[in-house]
Amino acid sequence: MTSPRVPASLLGTLVLGAGVLLAACGSSHDGSAEADASADASQGSADASSMDASDIGPPLDNGAPSTVYPAPHPAPPQLTNAKGGPVLTTPKVMFLYYPGYPHETALDAFGPALGASTYWAAATAEYGVGPLAWVSSKELTGPAPAKISDAEIDTFFHDQLIASAFGLPDTNTIYTFFYPASTTITSGGSQSCSSFGGYHSNIAAQVGGMVKTFAYAVLPTCTGFGGLQGVQEVTGALSHELVEAVTDPFPTTSAGADTAYGNVDDDHFVWTLGGGGESGDLCVPEPDAFYMDMTLGLTVQRTWSNAQAAAGHDPCAPSLGTPFFTSAPVLPDVDTVKLPMGFGRGSLTSKSVRIPVGESRVVEVDLYSDQATSGPWKVSARDALADLGDNKTLSFAWDRTSGVNGEKLHLTVSVHGKSSVFPGAHAFTVYSTLGASVHAWTALVTE
Repeated sequence: MTSPRVPASLLGTLVLGAGVLLAACGSSHDGSAEADASADASQGSADASSMDASDIGPPLDNGAPSTVYPAPHPAPPQLTNAKGGPVLTTPKVMFLYYPGYPHETALDAFGPALGASTYWAAATAEYGVGPLAWVSSKELTGPAPAKISDAEIDTFFHDQLIASAFGLPDTNTIYTFFYPASTTITSGGSQSCSSFGGYHSNIAAQVGGMVKTFAYAVLPTCTGFGGLQGVQEVTGALSHELVEAVTDPFPTTSAGADTAYGNVDDDHFVWTLGGGGESGDLCVPEPDAFYMDMTLGLTVQRTWSNAQAAAGHDPCAPSLGTPFFTSAPVLPDVDTVKLPMGFGRGSLTSKSVRIPVGESRVVEVDLYSDQATSGPWKVSARDALADLGDNKTLSFAWDRTSGVNGEKLHLTVSVHGKSSVFPGAHAFTVYSTLGASVHAWTALVTE
Protein backbone atom coordinates (compact mmCIF):
# COMPACT_ATOMS: atom_id res chain seq x y z
CA MET A 1 0.00 0.00 0.00
CA THR A 2 1.04 3.59 -0.43
CA SER A 3 1.46 6.04 2.41
CA PRO A 4 -1.63 6.24 4.65
CA ARG A 5 -1.84 9.89 3.64
CA VAL A 6 -2.87 8.76 0.16
CA PRO A 7 -6.51 7.59 0.04
CA ALA A 8 -6.37 3.81 0.08
CA SER A 9 -9.83 3.34 -1.38
CA LEU A 10 -12.55 5.06 -3.36
CA LEU A 11 -14.67 5.56 -0.28
CA GLY A 12 -12.27 7.90 1.50
CA THR A 13 -12.71 8.04 5.25
CA LEU A 14 -15.51 5.47 5.35
CA VAL A 15 -13.25 2.59 4.46
CA LEU A 16 -9.78 4.04 4.99
CA GLY A 17 -9.20 1.84 8.01
CA ALA A 18 -10.47 -1.29 6.30
CA GLY A 19 -8.62 -0.49 3.12
CA VAL A 20 -5.31 0.11 4.83
CA LEU A 21 -5.73 -3.01 6.91
CA LEU A 22 -6.24 -5.18 3.87
CA ALA A 23 -3.57 -3.53 1.83
CA ALA A 24 -0.91 -3.35 4.45
CA CYS A 25 -0.10 -6.75 5.75
CA GLY A 26 -2.75 -9.18 4.92
CA SER A 27 -6.06 -10.70 5.67
CA SER A 28 -7.13 -14.28 5.39
CA HIS A 29 -10.64 -15.52 4.71
CA ASP A 30 -12.06 -16.55 8.08
CA GLY A 31 -15.33 -18.05 6.89
CA SER A 32 -17.54 -15.32 8.38
CA ALA A 33 -18.21 -13.65 5.03
CA GLU A 34 -18.88 -17.05 3.49
CA ALA A 35 -21.32 -17.94 6.26
CA ASP A 36 -23.18 -14.65 5.88
CA ALA A 37 -23.19 -15.02 2.12
CA SER A 38 -24.54 -18.56 2.42
CA ALA A 39 -27.39 -17.21 4.48
CA ASP A 40 -28.06 -14.61 1.80
CA ALA A 41 -27.92 -17.32 -0.86
CA SER A 42 -30.39 -19.51 1.04
CA GLN A 43 -32.84 -16.65 1.26
CA GLY A 44 -32.14 -15.80 -2.37
CA SER A 45 -32.91 -19.34 -3.50
CA ALA A 46 -36.22 -19.16 -1.69
CA ASP A 47 -36.97 -15.83 -3.34
CA ALA A 48 -36.01 -17.23 -6.75
CA SER A 49 -38.29 -20.24 -6.33
CA SER A 50 -41.26 -17.91 -5.86
CA MET A 51 -40.65 -16.15 -9.20
CA ASP A 52 -42.52 -17.28 -12.32
CA ALA A 53 -41.08 -17.28 -15.84
CA SER A 54 -42.25 -13.73 -16.47
CA ASP A 55 -40.04 -12.49 -13.62
CA ILE A 56 -36.95 -13.95 -15.28
CA GLY A 57 -37.65 -13.09 -18.91
CA PRO A 58 -36.44 -14.99 -22.02
CA PRO A 59 -34.87 -18.45 -21.70
CA LEU A 60 -31.46 -18.21 -20.10
CA ASP A 61 -28.19 -19.67 -21.35
CA ASN A 62 -26.98 -22.10 -18.69
CA GLY A 63 -23.80 -23.04 -20.51
CA ALA A 64 -22.45 -26.55 -19.97
CA PRO A 65 -19.55 -28.21 -18.17
CA SER A 66 -16.50 -27.85 -20.38
CA THR A 67 -13.07 -29.44 -20.60
CA VAL A 68 -11.74 -26.39 -22.40
CA TYR A 69 -9.86 -24.44 -19.74
CA PRO A 70 -10.55 -21.69 -19.05
CA ALA A 71 -14.07 -21.44 -20.46
CA PRO A 72 -15.04 -18.09 -22.02
CA HIS A 73 -15.43 -15.38 -19.41
CA PRO A 74 -15.37 -11.59 -18.93
CA ALA A 75 -11.95 -9.98 -18.81
CA PRO A 76 -10.43 -9.75 -15.31
CA PRO A 77 -8.75 -6.57 -14.02
CA GLN A 78 -5.45 -5.31 -15.37
CA LEU A 79 -3.03 -3.10 -13.49
CA THR A 80 -2.48 0.01 -15.57
CA ASN A 81 0.17 2.69 -15.77
CA ALA A 82 -2.22 5.31 -17.07
CA LYS A 83 0.06 8.26 -16.31
CA GLY A 84 3.22 6.64 -17.61
CA GLY A 85 4.99 6.84 -14.28
CA PRO A 86 8.42 5.25 -13.83
CA VAL A 87 9.15 1.86 -12.34
CA LEU A 88 12.50 0.97 -10.81
CA THR A 89 14.15 -1.09 -13.53
CA THR A 90 17.38 -1.58 -11.56
CA PRO A 91 16.16 -1.41 -7.96
CA LYS A 92 18.25 -1.61 -4.82
CA VAL A 93 17.28 -1.94 -1.18
CA MET A 94 18.80 -0.80 2.10
CA PHE A 95 17.50 -1.96 5.49
CA LEU A 96 17.53 0.51 8.40
CA TYR A 97 17.11 -0.68 11.99
CA TYR A 98 17.13 0.80 15.45
CA PRO A 99 19.57 -0.82 17.90
CA GLY A 100 18.37 -4.12 19.29
CA TYR A 101 15.86 -4.80 16.54
CA PRO A 102 15.02 -8.49 17.10
CA HIS A 103 14.79 -9.63 13.47
CA GLU A 104 17.92 -7.95 12.14
CA THR A 105 19.90 -11.15 11.59
CA ALA A 106 17.08 -12.92 9.76
CA LEU A 107 16.36 -9.88 7.59
CA ASP A 108 20.01 -9.38 6.72
CA ALA A 109 19.95 -12.88 5.25
CA PHE A 110 16.55 -12.39 3.60
CA GLY A 111 17.42 -9.09 1.88
CA PRO A 112 20.32 -10.31 -0.29
CA ALA A 113 18.46 -13.51 -1.22
CA LEU A 114 15.18 -11.86 -2.17
CA GLY A 115 16.27 -9.94 -5.25
CA ALA A 116 17.65 -12.92 -7.16
CA SER A 117 14.85 -15.30 -6.15
CA THR A 118 12.30 -16.85 -8.48
CA TYR A 119 9.66 -15.25 -6.25
CA TRP A 120 10.93 -11.75 -7.04
CA ALA A 121 11.03 -12.37 -10.78
CA ALA A 122 7.53 -13.85 -10.80
CA ALA A 123 6.16 -10.83 -8.92
CA THR A 124 7.90 -8.02 -10.79
CA ALA A 125 9.53 -8.95 -14.13
CA GLU A 126 6.44 -8.44 -16.30
CA TYR A 127 6.31 -4.80 -15.17
CA GLY A 128 9.83 -4.08 -16.38
CA VAL A 129 11.54 -4.49 -13.01
CA GLY A 130 14.89 -6.26 -12.75
CA PRO A 131 16.53 -8.13 -9.86
CA LEU A 132 16.60 -6.31 -6.53
CA ALA A 133 20.19 -5.52 -5.57
CA TRP A 134 21.18 -5.56 -1.92
CA VAL A 135 23.04 -2.43 -0.78
CA SER A 136 23.53 -2.96 2.95
CA SER A 137 21.87 -2.58 6.31
CA LYS A 138 22.55 0.12 8.86
CA GLU A 139 21.68 0.76 12.47
CA LEU A 140 20.06 4.12 13.19
CA THR A 141 20.91 6.22 16.19
CA GLY A 142 18.67 5.03 19.02
CA PRO A 143 16.53 4.74 20.91
CA ALA A 144 13.53 4.16 18.69
CA PRO A 145 10.66 6.62 19.26
CA ALA A 146 7.66 5.42 21.24
CA LYS A 147 5.37 7.21 18.79
CA ILE A 148 6.01 8.76 15.39
CA SER A 149 3.80 10.09 12.59
CA ASP A 150 4.25 9.51 8.89
CA ALA A 151 5.02 13.22 8.47
CA GLU A 152 7.78 12.95 11.10
CA ILE A 153 9.20 9.94 9.26
CA ASP A 154 9.31 12.05 6.09
CA THR A 155 11.24 14.76 7.90
CA PHE A 156 13.63 12.29 9.50
CA PHE A 157 14.30 10.54 6.18
CA HIS A 158 14.82 13.85 4.39
CA ASP A 159 17.31 15.11 6.96
CA GLN A 160 19.25 11.84 6.94
CA LEU A 161 19.47 11.89 3.14
CA ILE A 162 20.74 15.47 3.10
CA ALA A 163 23.34 14.56 5.68
CA SER A 164 24.43 11.53 3.56
CA ALA A 165 23.79 9.33 6.58
CA PHE A 166 22.95 6.44 4.24
CA GLY A 167 25.82 7.04 1.85
CA LEU A 168 25.44 8.80 -1.49
CA PRO A 169 21.67 9.30 -2.00
CA ASP A 170 20.38 6.99 -4.73
CA THR A 171 17.01 7.33 -6.49
CA ASN A 172 17.06 3.60 -7.35
CA THR A 173 17.29 2.55 -3.70
CA ILE A 174 14.27 1.76 -1.54
CA TYR A 175 15.23 2.92 1.94
CA THR A 176 13.38 0.54 4.25
CA PHE A 177 12.80 1.50 7.88
CA PHE A 178 12.00 -1.17 10.47
CA TYR A 179 10.41 0.01 13.71
CA PRO A 180 10.29 -2.20 16.82
CA ALA A 181 7.09 -3.34 18.48
CA SER A 182 7.54 -0.55 21.06
CA THR A 183 6.96 2.10 18.35
CA THR A 184 3.48 3.17 17.25
CA ILE A 185 3.26 4.81 13.82
CA THR A 186 0.31 7.13 13.19
CA SER A 187 -1.30 8.82 10.22
CA GLY A 188 -4.39 10.87 10.93
CA GLY A 189 -6.74 8.45 12.63
CA SER A 190 -4.84 5.37 11.48
CA GLN A 191 -2.38 3.45 13.62
CA SER A 192 0.18 0.77 12.86
CA CYS A 193 -0.70 -2.84 13.66
CA SER A 194 -4.39 -2.02 13.98
CA SER A 195 -5.06 -0.19 10.70
CA PHE A 196 -1.94 -0.97 8.70
CA GLY A 197 1.06 -3.27 8.77
CA GLY A 198 3.33 -1.28 6.48
CA TYR A 199 3.40 1.31 3.74
CA HIS A 200 5.61 2.78 1.04
CA SER A 201 5.86 6.34 -0.18
CA ASN A 202 8.35 8.91 -1.49
CA ILE A 203 9.88 12.27 -0.61
CA ALA A 204 11.68 14.99 -2.54
CA ALA A 205 15.11 16.20 -1.44
CA GLN A 206 17.66 18.55 -2.95
CA VAL A 207 20.83 16.60 -3.57
CA GLY A 208 23.81 17.95 -5.51
CA GLY A 209 21.90 21.09 -6.41
CA MET A 210 18.99 19.14 -7.90
CA VAL A 211 15.63 18.12 -6.43
CA LYS A 212 15.28 14.35 -6.70
CA THR A 213 12.64 11.86 -5.60
CA PHE A 214 13.45 8.97 -3.28
CA ALA A 215 11.34 5.91 -2.47
CA TYR A 216 11.07 4.42 0.99
CA ALA A 217 9.12 1.80 2.92
CA VAL A 218 8.08 1.66 6.56
CA LEU A 219 7.59 -1.61 8.46
CA PRO A 220 6.21 -1.65 12.00
CA THR A 221 6.70 -4.82 14.03
CA CYS A 222 3.29 -6.30 14.78
CA THR A 223 2.13 -9.36 16.67
CA GLY A 224 -0.40 -11.55 14.92
CA PHE A 225 -1.39 -8.90 12.39
CA GLY A 226 -2.82 -10.64 9.31
CA GLY A 227 -2.57 -13.98 11.12
CA LEU A 228 1.25 -14.01 11.01
CA GLN A 229 3.75 -13.96 13.86
CA GLY A 230 7.27 -12.68 14.49
CA VAL A 231 9.65 -12.37 11.56
CA GLN A 232 7.11 -14.12 9.28
CA GLU A 233 4.74 -11.18 9.75
CA VAL A 234 7.54 -8.73 8.98
CA THR A 235 8.73 -10.48 5.79
CA GLY A 236 5.14 -10.95 4.58
CA ALA A 237 4.50 -7.23 4.87
CA LEU A 238 8.00 -6.40 3.60
CA SER A 239 7.58 -8.40 0.39
CA HIS A 240 4.23 -6.66 -0.22
CA GLU A 241 5.75 -3.20 0.18
CA LEU A 242 8.92 -3.85 -1.81
CA VAL A 243 7.02 -5.23 -4.81
CA GLU A 244 4.75 -2.20 -4.74
CA ALA A 245 7.67 0.17 -4.19
CA VAL A 246 9.38 -0.94 -7.40
CA THR A 247 6.22 -1.08 -9.54
CA ASP A 248 4.83 2.21 -8.17
CA PRO A 249 7.82 3.95 -6.54
CA PHE A 250 6.71 7.60 -6.60
CA PRO A 251 2.93 7.64 -5.97
CA THR A 252 2.72 11.00 -4.18
CA THR A 253 4.82 13.31 -6.38
CA SER A 254 3.06 16.14 -8.25
CA ALA A 255 -0.37 15.14 -6.95
CA GLY A 256 0.15 11.59 -8.15
CA ALA A 257 1.40 12.53 -11.62
CA ASP A 258 4.27 10.04 -11.36
CA THR A 259 2.27 7.07 -10.13
CA ALA A 260 2.95 3.93 -12.16
CA TYR A 261 1.18 0.61 -11.56
CA GLY A 262 -0.99 2.06 -8.83
CA ASN A 263 -4.47 1.19 -10.01
CA VAL A 264 -6.57 -1.08 -12.22
CA ASP A 265 -8.40 -0.34 -15.46
CA ASP A 266 -11.56 1.74 -15.11
CA ASP A 267 -13.88 -1.18 -15.88
CA HIS A 268 -12.71 -2.86 -12.67
CA PHE A 269 -12.16 0.11 -10.36
CA VAL A 270 -14.61 -1.36 -7.81
CA TRP A 271 -12.02 -4.07 -7.09
CA THR A 272 -10.04 -1.40 -5.22
CA LEU A 273 -12.84 -0.35 -2.87
CA GLY A 274 -11.70 -2.38 0.11
CA GLY A 275 -7.95 -2.15 -0.04
CA GLY A 276 -6.23 -0.12 -2.75
CA GLY A 277 -5.21 -0.77 -6.31
CA GLU A 278 -1.51 -1.67 -6.25
CA SER A 279 -0.16 -5.13 -7.06
CA GLY A 280 0.04 -6.33 -3.48
CA ASP A 281 -3.30 -4.85 -2.45
CA LEU A 282 -5.26 -6.77 -5.07
CA CYS A 283 -4.03 -10.15 -3.84
CA VAL A 284 -4.29 -9.72 -0.06
CA PRO A 285 -7.88 -11.07 0.05
CA GLU A 286 -6.98 -14.16 -2.00
CA PRO A 287 -6.41 -17.57 -0.38
CA ASP A 288 -2.77 -18.37 0.28
CA ALA A 289 -1.80 -14.75 -0.41
CA PHE A 290 0.95 -15.20 2.16
CA TYR A 291 2.98 -18.37 1.93
CA MET A 292 6.29 -19.83 3.04
CA ASP A 293 8.77 -19.65 0.18
CA MET A 294 10.91 -22.75 0.61
CA THR A 295 13.94 -21.22 -1.10
CA LEU A 296 13.88 -18.04 0.97
CA GLY A 297 12.80 -19.87 4.12
CA LEU A 298 10.43 -17.06 5.12
CA THR A 299 6.93 -15.82 4.37
CA VAL A 300 6.28 -13.65 1.32
CA GLN A 301 3.13 -12.37 -0.36
CA ARG A 302 1.91 -13.27 -3.83
CA THR A 303 1.07 -10.19 -5.90
CA TRP A 304 -1.01 -9.38 -8.97
CA SER A 305 0.11 -10.61 -12.39
CA ASN A 306 -1.56 -9.06 -15.42
CA ALA A 307 -0.28 -11.91 -17.59
CA GLN A 308 -1.67 -14.66 -15.38
CA ALA A 309 -5.01 -12.89 -14.99
CA ALA A 310 -5.38 -12.34 -18.74
CA ALA A 311 -4.63 -16.03 -19.40
CA GLY A 312 -7.39 -17.15 -17.01
CA HIS A 313 -4.99 -18.39 -14.34
CA ASP A 314 -4.66 -17.45 -10.70
CA PRO A 315 -3.90 -13.72 -10.96
CA CYS A 316 -1.61 -13.79 -7.93
CA ALA A 317 2.03 -14.64 -8.62
CA PRO A 318 3.85 -16.84 -8.19
CA SER A 319 1.31 -19.56 -8.91
CA LEU A 320 1.11 -22.32 -6.32
CA GLY A 321 0.03 -24.89 -8.91
CA THR A 322 -3.45 -25.53 -7.54
CA PRO A 323 -6.56 -25.20 -9.74
CA PHE A 324 -7.82 -21.64 -10.05
CA PHE A 325 -11.58 -21.14 -10.30
CA THR A 326 -13.87 -18.13 -10.14
CA SER A 327 -17.27 -16.77 -11.15
CA ALA A 328 -17.44 -13.59 -13.24
CA PRO A 329 -20.59 -11.45 -13.60
CA VAL A 330 -21.30 -10.30 -17.16
CA LEU A 331 -21.84 -6.52 -17.14
CA PRO A 332 -23.85 -5.41 -20.19
CA ASP A 333 -23.86 -1.62 -19.68
CA VAL A 334 -21.39 1.26 -19.67
CA ASP A 335 -21.97 4.27 -17.42
CA THR A 336 -20.17 7.35 -16.18
CA VAL A 337 -19.73 7.13 -12.42
CA LYS A 338 -19.26 10.06 -10.07
CA LEU A 339 -16.50 9.22 -7.62
CA PRO A 340 -16.44 9.94 -3.89
CA MET A 341 -14.13 12.63 -2.56
CA GLY A 342 -10.52 11.52 -2.28
CA PHE A 343 -10.32 9.45 -5.46
CA GLY A 344 -8.31 12.09 -7.32
CA ARG A 345 -10.73 12.67 -10.20
CA GLY A 346 -14.39 13.48 -10.41
CA SER A 347 -15.69 10.65 -12.57
CA LEU A 348 -14.85 7.72 -14.82
CA THR A 349 -16.59 5.46 -17.32
CA SER A 350 -16.96 1.81 -16.40
CA LYS A 351 -18.79 -1.36 -17.32
CA SER A 352 -21.77 -1.95 -15.04
CA VAL A 353 -25.21 -3.47 -14.76
CA ARG A 354 -27.84 -0.72 -14.69
CA ILE A 355 -30.59 -1.25 -12.10
CA PRO A 356 -32.76 1.69 -10.94
CA VAL A 357 -33.71 1.89 -7.26
CA GLY A 358 -36.73 -0.31 -6.60
CA GLU A 359 -36.04 -2.63 -9.52
CA SER A 360 -34.30 -5.97 -10.16
CA ARG A 361 -32.25 -7.43 -12.99
CA VAL A 362 -30.86 -10.85 -13.84
CA VAL A 363 -27.07 -10.94 -14.24
CA GLU A 364 -25.32 -13.79 -16.03
CA VAL A 365 -22.36 -15.19 -14.04
CA ASP A 366 -19.77 -17.15 -16.05
CA LEU A 367 -17.85 -19.89 -14.24
CA TYR A 368 -14.32 -20.74 -15.28
CA SER A 369 -11.25 -22.55 -14.02
CA ASP A 370 -7.79 -23.13 -15.47
CA GLN A 371 -7.92 -26.89 -14.93
CA ALA A 372 -10.31 -29.51 -13.64
CA THR A 373 -11.44 -28.94 -10.07
CA SER A 374 -12.27 -31.62 -7.51
CA GLY A 375 -15.97 -30.84 -7.96
CA PRO A 376 -18.43 -27.98 -8.36
CA TRP A 377 -17.70 -24.81 -6.44
CA LYS A 378 -20.31 -22.91 -4.47
CA VAL A 379 -21.23 -19.33 -5.26
CA SER A 380 -22.65 -16.58 -3.08
CA ALA A 381 -23.06 -12.82 -3.32
CA ARG A 382 -22.74 -9.92 -0.92
CA ASP A 383 -23.36 -6.18 -0.94
CA ALA A 384 -19.75 -4.96 -1.17
CA LEU A 385 -20.40 -1.46 0.13
CA ALA A 386 -22.44 -2.70 3.07
CA ASP A 387 -19.46 -4.86 4.04
CA LEU A 388 -17.42 -1.64 4.16
CA GLY A 389 -19.87 0.26 6.37
CA ASP A 390 -22.43 1.67 3.93
CA ASN A 391 -26.17 1.06 4.06
CA LYS A 392 -27.24 -2.33 2.75
CA THR A 393 -28.96 -1.51 -0.54
CA LEU A 394 -28.74 -4.78 -2.50
CA SER A 395 -30.28 -8.22 -2.19
CA PHE A 396 -29.69 -11.33 -4.28
CA ALA A 397 -31.40 -14.46 -5.58
CA TRP A 398 -29.65 -17.28 -7.50
CA ASP A 399 -31.14 -19.76 -9.95
CA ARG A 400 -28.42 -22.23 -8.82
CA THR A 401 -25.63 -21.87 -6.29
CA SER A 402 -22.90 -24.15 -7.67
CA GLY A 403 -21.26 -25.13 -10.92
CA VAL A 404 -18.05 -25.88 -12.82
CA ASN A 405 -15.98 -24.53 -15.69
CA GLY A 406 -18.20 -23.56 -18.64
CA GLU A 407 -21.47 -23.31 -16.77
CA LYS A 408 -23.46 -20.09 -16.41
CA LEU A 409 -25.44 -19.15 -13.33
CA HIS A 410 -27.99 -16.34 -13.06
CA LEU A 411 -28.11 -13.87 -10.21
CA THR A 412 -31.10 -11.61 -9.66
CA VAL A 413 -29.83 -8.36 -8.15
CA SER A 414 -32.36 -6.03 -6.51
CA VAL A 415 -31.64 -2.41 -5.54
CA HIS A 416 -33.61 -1.23 -2.50
CA GLY A 417 -32.17 2.23 -1.83
CA LYS A 418 -29.42 4.71 -2.58
CA SER A 419 -25.87 4.39 -1.34
CA SER A 420 -25.02 6.97 1.30
CA VAL A 421 -21.49 7.53 -0.01
CA PHE A 422 -21.43 6.47 -3.66
CA PRO A 423 -23.59 8.70 -5.87
CA GLY A 424 -25.88 6.59 -8.03
CA ALA A 425 -23.80 3.43 -7.74
CA HIS A 426 -23.45 0.20 -5.77
CA ALA A 427 -21.13 -2.82 -5.82
CA PHE A 428 -21.50 -6.51 -5.17
CA THR A 429 -19.00 -9.32 -4.79
CA VAL A 430 -19.46 -12.89 -6.00
CA TYR A 431 -17.57 -15.43 -3.89
CA SER A 432 -16.54 -18.83 -5.27
CA THR A 433 -15.77 -21.46 -2.64
CA LEU A 434 -14.36 -24.97 -2.92
CA GLY A 435 -12.92 -26.52 0.22
CA ALA A 436 -10.64 -23.98 1.87
CA SER A 437 -10.18 -21.91 -1.31
CA VAL A 438 -12.21 -18.77 -1.89
CA HIS A 439 -11.95 -16.42 -4.88
CA ALA A 440 -13.83 -13.14 -5.26
CA TRP A 441 -15.05 -11.01 -8.18
CA THR A 442 -16.52 -7.54 -7.56
CA ALA A 443 -18.92 -5.84 -9.97
CA LEU A 444 -20.51 -2.40 -10.36
CA VAL A 445 -24.23 -1.57 -10.27
CA THR A 446 -25.35 1.82 -11.55
CA GLU A 447 -28.78 3.36 -11.16
